Amino acid sequence: MRGFCFGFLVLLLGGCQRLGAPAEPGAATVNRQATRPPAPDFTLPTATADSLTLRSWRGSYVLLDFRAADCAPCRAENANLRKLHQQFHSRGLQIVSVWAHAHGADWARVAAADSLRWPQVLDRPTNPVARAYEVETRPATVLLDPRGQELARNLFGRDLGQKIAAYIPLD
Repeated sequence: MRGFCFGFLVLLLGGCQRLGAPAEPGAATVNRQATRPPAPDFTLPTATADSLTLRSWRGSYVLLDFRAADCAPCRAENANLRKLHQQFHSRGLQIVSVWAHAHGADWARVAAADSLRWPQVLDRPTNPVARAYEVETRPATVLLDPRGQELARNLFGRDLGQKIAAYIPLD
């Protein structure tokens, strides 16, 4: 009988929530995300000599697409990015292509030739934005939430579309 009582007590206490513990499994993740700093902000020139500041798009999901003019895999991903832009832009997704400065002479021509209809910006000569986002190879993607916090990194094709759809559902 003593073993039964002890087992019942352990079972009863084991199901109790610790003080200060999250009430639901996802709550701990949400709380940690709320304290994380937002992704690095930047202001970069566009092809039209204007500038784009990332912070101005807080409140929207943002997909940063890091690429280079001579990058064949970057260009291979263009059809998927055009499809994602068409599906999700009206629902609040902003895409920004961040071009490597080392290939600065060709970036605007390639963007126009490939019908990239979202904002295109040119990183500075030492590529500080790519370095701030720890981009080592291109293509690279970073999906940001409306608070500017990173949700996913380096997803392409169907995986990228599914991740975006998890946050911005299609009807």
